[in-house]
Amino acid sequence: MGTANPRDCNGNASPLLNREDPAEMRSLPDNGKPIKLFCCDLNWAFFDSPFESVVPAAPQDWAFVNPDEYFQWHKDFGVSIMFLQAFTFDGYAFYPTKLGALAPGPGGMLFPRVFDLSRKAGMPFMAYFCAGADLIMSSMRDVWVVPTSRNYNYWGYLAPESPWTDLLCARIEEFLHLYPAEWIIFDWFVYGSLFPDEFAVQPAWFVKKPFKNIIGRDMPGNALEITPEESLKYKRGVLARQFYRIQEAVDKGNRGTKIAFNVPYRRPAESLWINHPMLNESDMLCAESSDAIVEWLLSIRKPHQRVMTTILGRPDDKGVCDPNTWRKWYARGCDFFAYAWGTPPDFRPNHIYAANAEIVRQAYKEIPS
Repeated sequence: MGTANPRDCNGNASPLLNREDPAEMRSLPDNGKPIKLFCCDLNWAFFDSPFESVVPAAPQDWAFVNPDEYFQWHKDFGVSIMFLQAFTFDGYAFYPTKLGALAPGPGGMLFPRVFDLSRKAGMPFMAYFCAGADLIMSSMRDVWVVPTSRNYNYWGYLAPESPWTDLLCARIEEFLHLYPAEWIIFDWFVYGSLFPDEFAVQPAWFVKKPFKNIIGRDMPGNALEITPEESLKYKRGVLARQFYRIQEAVDKGNRGTKIAFNVPYRRPAESLWINHPMLNESDMLCAESSDAIVEWLLSIRKPHQRVMTTILGRPDDKGVCDPNTWRKWYARGCDFFAYAWGTPPDFRPNHIYAANAEIVRQAYKEIPS
């Protein structure tokens, strides 16, 4: 397996793993057994009519997903770990939380039922929270939203320095007390935009105190008075604080749960992330998934860290989430993440994914568990 002489992000030849060598396999965090994951992305709904569109999923869209069908479809697909959103980025949960909205009807029990099926089958579980957005809270608590972030996406991005992080961490701890999943992936670990490295810090009430603490001077009243160097230092600081808060909440909820973060990265070695605690201390580094970014993550990973690459996802991004790359990344010791959008009420991937989803299905059959 593997492609001949793959190249890293600097154009240098990259070594392949010898998967016939038990010692080399034991040197990997996964002991040579990659995670094979599929996410039917219940954050979103894909509609073919009246025109093709992908929109945030309404609470009722997936409320009547049959948990047995959901579990069996994933198992038949060949996954080695079950996946389901705990809280969607839309702002509602698929489990009976006391800290937010619930999907209506049986949707409020979807997660516990799928989790129970996974436990009975002896399968590990990866759950999902969104660290940067909650459409319900961003509407109800506009004062928690990073100023100007609605210019990038209409829902805006919730500020790590605001009470949003208190709520997020309370949800994490509550969830893990109920469902001690092996993994949680935290999506959109960002500041103000899905291009956080480029986003300029804006003055706000929640910025005032940490700005003084991190930068050493009073927060100016005008964003133009914050230098690019100060903006970078500030973003790194507040995101490090949020990372440690999340890490602590996970430990309080269930010490055995491992954590991963999806930014997503736009290019290798963005200034915001170089030697950042999130990169240094996460249990898994995740990429969505250009060659250069995966190579970069492989080059910086610590001995304890896994690297997960996305081989199915956004169908409109050329060179990103390419299912044909799986052999190369398998030969490099990566884990695999695939996701697709369905059309309510059918959680299964929309027909636009058919060819690429079949490539992934066959790959998962070929990759040993």
